[in-house]
Amino acid sequence: AESLAKNHANAVLGPVKTPDGTGFVYDGLFDDECAREFLSLIGDGTELTMQRGTIRAVPSPNFAELRGQEMLEPRRASAEQSNTSILFGSRLIMKLFRRQQAGPNPDVEIGSYLTEHSGFRAIAPFGGSLEYVPPPDAESSNSSTLAMVQTLVANEGDGWEWTLEELQRFFEQVSVIAMPEEHYPRTHVSLTDLSEHPESEWVREHLGTYLDAAALLGRRTAEMHLALGQPTSDEAFAPEPMTESDLAQLRRGLAEHSGAAFDALRQNLSRLPPEVEELSGLVLSRRRQVAERLGRVDDLSSAGMRTRVHGDYHLGQVLRSRGDFVILDFEGEPARPLSERRAKQSPMKDVAGMLRSFSYAAYSGLIRMLTRRPGDADRLEPWARVWQQSVCSAFLHAYRLTMRAAESSLMPPDAEAFEQLLEIFVLDKALYELMYELNNRPAWVRIPLAGIVSLPLR
Repeated sequence: AESLAKNHANAVLGPVKTPDGTGFVYDGLFDDECAREFLSLIGDGTELTMQRGTIRAVPSPNFAELRGQEMLEPRRASAEQSNTSILFGSRLIMKLFRRQQAGPNPDVEIGSYLTEHSGFRAIAPFGGSLEYVPPPDAESSNSSTLAMVQTLVANEGDGWEWTLEELQRFFEQVSVIAMPEEHYPRTHVSLTDLSEHPESEWVREHLGTYLDAAALLGRRTAEMHLALGQPTSDEAFAPEPMTESDLAQLRRGLAEHSGAAFDALRQNLSRLPPEVEELSGLVLSRRRQVAERLGRVDDLSSAGMRTRVHGDYHLGQVLRSRGDFVILDFEGEPARPLSERRAKQSPMKDVAGMLRSFSYAAYSGLIRMLTRRPGDADRLEPWARVWQQSVCSAFLHAYRLTMRAAESSLMPPDAEAFEQLLEIFVLDKALYELMYELNNRPAWVRIPLAGIVSLPLR
């Protein structure tokens, strides 16, 4: 830090002396001159010698075009994040990674790869990065990413908040309508069965244009996976077949997640809301079925390919922009080890993540509505399930159509294997959510419990 400060005033976190001889810690990232300096470092491709190691700026080939010529005033993002984000005018956003790990950062890796080596355009184009290169005598020779720059996308909000606004209108509309018996949502419904049947005119009448938005997101998701799964000489991105060894490793991970989730549920029963007592008991009674279902991953005749994936894919990771979607944040789950976040996986993990996100949105919207209309739970809950099933159907139908049109080998080749693998990933995601809610929001534990119960465990 001292070395960087000598080269670039006010550019770092460091001690600042006051006239009376005392001092204070100063975070340079909240100084406009510092923010501009960081952006200039990246744009100029600067390399700075530190007391230990080097800071190296790596601009993308199109940095100058993305930056433009006008003066860019910095401002700080207000959203709560694990990183620090600085916005420059209406053109760029710089993300500074607070948690440092040696090795390529997936957000930089995937962002630069998709920007520079694919035709996929539903992302914020990558502008460059700032890397720390350790000295030769360091324990690890791997550099770490300090910051990255990408285009600031004009948008109407992230997919999560936009979806909750749509759901508020939906629940207000249907709150005065009795659910017709012939349209009552099915239980234990197959996800692939849903995707094979187009929505009825009755469903489209009530869900409106959100079905079209879900289908568009399904297409964009498939296009992202096709871009990440294209043949390449870059070993970090070259797709690989899912082998028996890969499936065995996946099974072991699934078993570990499942066991931990069921143990946590049993241990926390006494502190859960009374209204989920019966549902919790039902989930606990299915422990053996869940274990058997997850264990059958070894039986898959073909599981498609392993590729780089988004890794933490949900509605909060997409922006609604000019009637389309832009996909963000390829960093993966920040709490997980870097090696795990960079590992190639089945694209089905991303698909399962978005399907579970639709479920969360449906029930989060329902919870919001019931704070104003607490007596309408029995009337509105079936509507939440209709919304969830219909939106998942539209998303998955468009995803599979796009993959089929590209004649992609990324997915399992037959419908049965596709369904088995998808349901395994959806179930694993719901178990992960169960652990999260037990540890952080017991009042929300109903959402993953309902997700586990709704899946057909054949």
